[in-house]
Amino acid sequence: MSGTPKYSSAELERQRQQQLEEERRRKAAQEARLRAEAAERERRQRLENLRSKVNSQQQSVATQIQQQQSAMYPQDAAALQQRCQNQTNTIRQAQDESKLQNLAIELNQILQDTDQAVTRKRRDDEEKKRKEEIERLQFELEELEREVGRIPTGDASKFDETGQNSVKQALATVRSALATGNPQNVQAPINNATKVVKQHTQVVAQRRAEWEKRKAAAEQVVGQIQDLVTGLKADPVVMRWHSHSVSQLENELQKANQALTSEQFDLPTEILAKAKEKEKQIIEEANVAQLKADKRDYITESIVATLQDMGFSVLSIQDEHAGHPSTAKVFTATAAGKAISVSVPVEGQVWYDVDGYSKNTVASVADGNPVAICDEAEAVLTEMHSALQQEFGVQMGEIAWQGKDPNRITRTATDLPTDAKQAKGGNR
Repeated sequence: MSGTPKYSSAELERQRQQQLEEERRRKAAQEARLRAEAAERERRQRLENLRSKVNSQQQSVATQIQQQQSAMYPQDAAALQQRCQNQTNTIRQAQDESKLQNLAIELNQILQDTDQAVTRKRRDDEEKKRKEEIERLQFELEELEREVGRIPTGDASKFDETGQNSVKQALATVRSALATGNPQNVQAPINNATKVVKQHTQVVAQRRAEWEKRKAAAEQVVGQIQDLVTGLKADPVVMRWHSHSVSQLENELQKANQALTSEQFDLPTEILAKAKEKEKQIIEEANVAQLKADKRDYITESIVATLQDMGFSVLSIQDEHAGHPSTAKVFTATAAGKAISVSVPVEGQVWYDVDGYSKNTVASVADGNPVAICDEAEAVLTEMHSALQQEFGVQMGEIAWQGKDPNRITRTATDLPTDAKQAKGGNR
């Protein structure tokens, strides 16, 4: 029988299996906590970054109000300063990004109201100075041009290119009318220009607000993708079994960031939905794989302990293929010049390779052909199997090897095959 590896199926009794499953559930709960804590840290970091940004914006708006105080009515300046000051506590106490983003929008509105307050006082002051209708109309034209000039660079063409062209044409018409020196020729063009400029300004403001809202929503979604990836990377079981899948999700995160840059604001939502599905699959598969590995390790440790109790000296347990979490655990046990090499896979049968046991062949009961027998080594393994069942709840199947005569009666101290190549060539 010596020369051929031995193998046997390995199953845990129900109580041991349940213990392993309970341990996996407990560890899975800890791993879920790690993911949640990592995601929460990431969310808080983004919150504080946004808080710092909004706080800087608030200080900038306060500075601009102060600088333009003399250009506004006192009551307007006081009201704007109070509105700006009111944001301080809210910025400090805000606990979600939406609140801070709303504050940023409010600060932009305060800044716009500041410009309007300055404009209002300037308009009134200039109105008092005008003595001639043509001067008033000239001022109206300049106000329209200033209003158009306050539209951020690129916004006019980005959000209302048609309106931008209409404004240019309307203002050119007013300038031509003013050049005639006749106020009656100017009033109709200035009224039309005022209407066109107002419409253009409103369209740009409305579309920009919608654009900013979509951008902010997309940024939040990208943040959620970042949280998801960070959480998975903090899970050691996920990274052990699915590091490649997490890398793929990092690529999806990069695509989501690129979508922000290219203003494809709907794309991150699609990426997030797929990422959540992938996250669930990754976690489930990682837990299944880890449970199988835990079973492999338990069986390996149980065999080692049993062989040591039987007087064998066991060398260190090794991975059959280093760096592969699903590889088999292998080790060699020696005693009195005899050795048993063991391979315990994640799935399938446990393999043995014995050396140093006496060999013998007998005629097959079935056809009379010579077959290998190994009662001595088989007896050792059978004794080990019995101890595994009693001490550790590991249920081992019948010992088998390639060429074993299924009809023979077990003999006393003979041999198991030891040919490792033949063993690994057989069906596990």
